[in-house]
Amino acid sequence: MPKQLVLIILLVLSLAACTNQPKQAQRALPQSTMTPADAACINPEVVTFLGVEVDGLCVKEKQFGRKDNLQRVFKNLKLDKYQYEQFLQETKEYIDFTSTKTRQKYFTITNETDSGSILHYFIVKVSDHEYIIANCTDTTMVPFVKVVDDGATKKKKSKKVKQKAPPMYRPLQISLYEKNIDTTVVAFAAVIDKSVYKSFKEKKMDARIIEQLNKAFNGAYTLNKMHKGDTLQFIYHQLSINGQFLSHGHVEAVVVKTKKRRWYAIDYFSEQDSSYQYLDDKGKYIKTAFLKSPLQKGGRIASRYNLKRLHPVLQVEKAHLGTDFAAPHGTPIVATASGIVTAAQFTQNNGNYVKIRHDKQYETQYLHMSRFAKGIRSDVRVQQGQVIGYVGSTGLSTGPHVCYRFWKRGVQVDPLKEKLNTVQQIGQSNLEQFRKHLQSIQQQLDRIPLV
Repeated sequence: MPKQLVLIILLVLSLAACTNQPKQAQRALPQSTMTPADAACINPEVVTFLGVEVDGLCVKEKQFGRKDNLQRVFKNLKLDKYQYEQFLQETKEYIDFTSTKTRQKYFTITNETDSGSILHYFIVKVSDHEYIIANCTDTTMVPFVKVVDDGATKKKKSKKVKQKAPPMYRPLQISLYEKNIDTTVVAFAAVIDKSVYKSFKEKKMDARIIEQLNKAFNGAYTLNKMHKGDTLQFIYHQLSINGQFLSHGHVEAVVVKTKKRRWYAIDYFSEQDSSYQYLDDKGKYIKTAFLKSPLQKGGRIASRYNLKRLHPVLQVEKAHLGTDFAAPHGTPIVATASGIVTAAQFTQNNGNYVKIRHDKQYETQYLHMSRFAKGIRSDVRVQQGQVIGYVGSTGLSTGPHVCYRFWKRGVQVDPLKEKLNTVQQIGQSNLEQFRKHLQSIQQQLDRIPLV
């Protein structure tokens, strides 16, 4: 009996040990210790990724966590503070990393060896078609020089300080990769049954196009005036990447046919103005005025056009050739009139800015943006009221605002004092050519089958 008792006690103890073992293991390896770094390589057979040769390398997809920021990610990737500073400086024209969104995607491309992981590329997704790529393979050492704004005032030091040699670091090779945007011409025609919004819903058409169509008419007509029995026909461009919808592009032509008359908006290149503008079927510009404010909504005038203003940063009297509209960071900025983007870039003083040519006479510029809107780049056509960027404080700026500048025949003027509400007719020399274009567009619109 004593032997049997001993065996029973040993059996109970062994069962208790087995029962407790998973709990101990669970405490030793909690689920929260698993990080994105443990993720497997995506598409290991792929040869190129976002234009980068990755044959034999490991591409991992990750995202910023709730408590993550760029500095912490750089530290985890064993990139030093000088590379971090360089990255911030060279990418601020594309994205503001001080307000990185949770779940924003980034990628690492590494060489996995038995001794460890060697980082080759660090990539951040900016938008559906834009990616910042940092090549981390440069082994040369260069002096790190911190970039200081040209306008930053420095206090004079009473004592001379011995200049220290700048630290050496391995620079990142930073570039912007843009996926090819495909443009598809889409045609639509329908007889309105109840209302234009209900008709779009029934025909499974994106109602956001209505806003684009109204912008083409520029106040001459609005689609909410349509009644039962009216006909709507239009041709517009749809933007996509690898078959995935990106956004609606510009409207090529639209006509509303009512019992009383027809309302046309035709996108046409006028040699007279060297610009694309919307015209009606009589050859008149559908352009009643420039918008008074470059902000989609809200904001206030913080500083007007002034030839003798005291500069808030430089603290010297300097002409202010723009009108500052103050608004919260991220407020949408719109084109005050239709035209062609001639610049969408970053400079030291202007920060992120967009410049638009509206015709031979007028140009506008929008400064200090935090970032550009989707698809905004040089040679892109924009419509009046279209979002082109977002309020920020990049460049020589003391706070979030947009500096709105206005050119008339190459000279900056005060837009608040300009008379901009005249409606012009296309030049007589171009009228015959426009009529031929109108006839071709009318035939295309009439061939669209009703849905």
